[in-house]
Amino acid sequence: MAGNLIVLRRRIKSVKNTQKLTKAMKTVAAAKLRRANGELKRSRAYREKIALLLRETGAVTALPGRSPEGTGAVTLSLLRGDEKGAVLLVVVAGDKGLCGAFNSHVLKQGEARYRELAAAGREVILVTVGSKASRYFSKQGLEPAQAHNGMIGRLDFADAARLGADLQRRFLSGGLHSVEFAFNEFVSASKQEFTLRRLFPIEVAAPVRSRTAGGAETQTYIFEPDAAAIFQALLPRFVAAAVYQMLLQSVAAEQMARMVAMDLASRNASDMIRELTLLLNKMRQAAITKELLEIITATEALNT
Repeated sequence: MAGNLIVLRRRIKSVKNTQKLTKAMKTVAAAKLRRANGELKRSRAYREKIALLLRETGAVTALPGRSPEGTGAVTLSLLRGDEKGAVLLVVVAGDKGLCGAFNSHVLKQGEARYRELAAAGREVILVTVGSKASRYFSKQGLEPAQAHNGMIGRLDFADAARLGADLQRRFLSGGLHSVEFAFNEFVSASKQEFTLRRLFPIEVAAPVRSRTAGGAETQTYIFEPDAAAIFQALLPRFVAAAVYQMLLQSVAAEQMARMVAMDLASRNASDMIRELTLLLNKMRQAAITKELLEIITATEALNT
């Protein structure tokens, strides 16, 4: 009996120590989520402004039906892919676990997209971001062409810009139909969903302009040096901002999932501590009752 009580006390202490860790991890995840969410809001305005400028200059230079003169081979190459080329699939996951089904969900969906493209007869080039992604696909026999491990845990804009520049070089080298990102998007605190988003070829839609009563456009721009040069200069910045946004979305979704997982783990630990404490008290009471019975029995035996 005494041995069982000692074991129970050790288990309760162990669960309490684990609960301290899960609460601390939840606090850290909450701080990282606030930082990622704040960076998302700040960078969104930057990306939207670049996208607006691309639409304005692209409407003059590289839209269907427009004259492509002066746009340059690089600009036009980023706007159209090789119809028979391969698809470069970038799967973004985390570097660490303990975040519920976050990693398994995005990896299974990413693998499903890979299998879907392969079944359609399309060659697929796999690039992974996050240690979990590279290990998962290696185990599935789908060795990544390039693995960016350790990037998500300490993400900054320079890393995203380098990744975007590398993907742009690959696309410009030819032989690619498109470049797609598979990641978990942070929609809200209660919703994170798997998203497929195409990076290349870049779609440039014509800007929506209001017109006066006479039918004339209300806004006109004079570009200096010229629209084509501005368009081509903005493209690398747009690519870097777009990649950074997608990686930030994944970081925010991962931290939200980790917060939920650690909160659930802390609650489960509380339930376990309560059950073990109740069992400990019952065993102690049974031991005390047994000892009292033995004393009473011995006393009765002596009196007789």
